[in-house]
Amino acid sequence: MPSRAAAVRRRWPDLRPNPSLLRAWLDLSQAEMAAALGVSVNTWARWERGELAIHPGFQLVLDLIEQRTDRDAERTANRLRAPSGVRNLW
Repeated sequence: MPSRAAAVRRRWPDLRPNPSLLRAWLDLSQAEMAAALGVSVNTWARWERGELAIHPGFQLVLDLIEQRTDRDAERTANRLRAPSGVRNLW
């Protein structure tokens, strides 16, 4: 039986960015991306594999990261690598 996240992606593929593509675009490791968002590496990996649905709050943050990456990927990646992670984007 397919996961709920996979079913949502099939019905509404544009509702969320692909976490692995976003991470690759920023040239960050899974550990760096997970630390920036304040989630475990296992949670991030499950999001990438589509095994776990992304909470709507985290989805909003990923949408913001994607928007900032569109403008300046290197600056966004550097801010995410900094100790405060995603809070540096505001």
